[in-house]
Amino acid sequence: MPEEELLAEVYRGRVLTLVPLNDRGSLVPEAEAALKEKYLRWCETRGGGDCLGLFMDGPYLRTDDRRTLALALAFGTVLDETREALGRELSPQAMLSSLVWAAGLYLTLWLVPEPSTKAVAAALSVMLLAWLGVDTVWGLMDGWASMAHRAHEATTFEELREAGEEFGRRIGTDAARAMILSVAALSGRTLGEVAARMRSLPQFNPLQAQWAAQGFRGSVGVAVQEVAAVEVVVEGGRALVVLTSPQAPLALNVLSRSDDSGTAGGHSGTVAIQHRGGNKQVVLGNGQRWHLPRGKDLHDIPAEDRLGDELKAAAERIARRWGQGELSNKERAAIERARDAGNENSARHLEGLARGRWVNARLKEEFPQLQWSSKGVDAVDPRPGGFKYEVLSGTSENFAVHGRRMATEFFRMIFF
Repeated sequence: MPEEELLAEVYRGRVLTLVPLNDRGSLVPEAEAALKEKYLRWCETRGGGDCLGLFMDGPYLRTDDRRTLALALAFGTVLDETREALGRELSPQAMLSSLVWAAGLYLTLWLVPEPSTKAVAAALSVMLLAWLGVDTVWGLMDGWASMAHRAHEATTFEELREAGEEFGRRIGTDAARAMILSVAALSGRTLGEVAARMRSLPQFNPLQAQWAAQGFRGSVGVAVQEVAAVEVVVEGGRALVVLTSPQAPLALNVLSRSDDSGTAGGHSGTVAIQHRGGNKQVVLGNGQRWHLPRGKDLHDIPAEDRLGDELKAAAERIARRWGQGELSNKERAAIERARDAGNENSARHLEGLARGRWVNARLKEEFPQLQWSSKGVDAVDPRPGGFKYEVLSGTSENFAVHGRRMATEFFRMIFF
């Protein structure tokens, strides 16, 4: 029988997708393959290829990918206008991809804000409130929740198009343009820079007048610079928007480059993989690699991790002892069947899995004090304040797979 690693995405007890983690095997989900084909066909007039970058973390569309595609379909002609306006930019499709993903991330943060990213949602909310008014922004939020739910349930491109176009009709062309413009203004800038940019826009005076007419005090630019959080609540059938300000402004580049090169908690680190779900993998200056779920950053990584260092050294030492003679009869037979079928990639993949299992077993013998498991994270230090560890071969594919598979876990990657 063919062997595959499958990813199941579950929402409220239901499996929404069950797809292979890579496209090297023989199993091809027909509905997902058809959706992929129609998406690529849609991209042909929008820069070609994977124009929204939906396949950067897997060969098939996942739930967040479908939600993003539905949002792009909702933007409709506004997205095409934006691409044309980019003219001879180096990569207009890359710019569009960034804008659509940022808009989708903002809307998600608005509904479920995280402490480290509330300022992002809040600043964008201020801009949209100034452009569109409270009622329209409330409709945008409600419409997004409905569209996101339908996108999660969709299995065909036509269902995604219907969900997106309904959202587009609900918010209208002006709101779609305001969303694109707001995201473009915010991307990669600090709040102070955005405030200055807003004041230079030709529409700033009408925006300021509308802002004041809605009962908000002060300048739109000042509000963008100082706002820290936004809450939308319903009271007596009315939508109320509550804004709060901190003692100092917060940098907006946390949207896509949180802790990329700064220091925190005694560490300097670089984001190696930014996953679509908001989780990320960081490589520290000392070579350690950690997986950070949403809400975690460099501050949460311990200043010292002696146990992890010992695990890493042992994993590298054990991996050097690996050879073909360590394969079990079952593993050897599976690899030979793959090679006989002419699937060299699958054979290498199976051998890599066997090597990983062998190293994991030897580590389990050397570190019996850890809690080892075949499900979830490989090893857990049961002591108070102990950390979790995942053992894996250090290939780019393996790093990406493990981050997707355990998006909500905080653990150190022990690679060899």
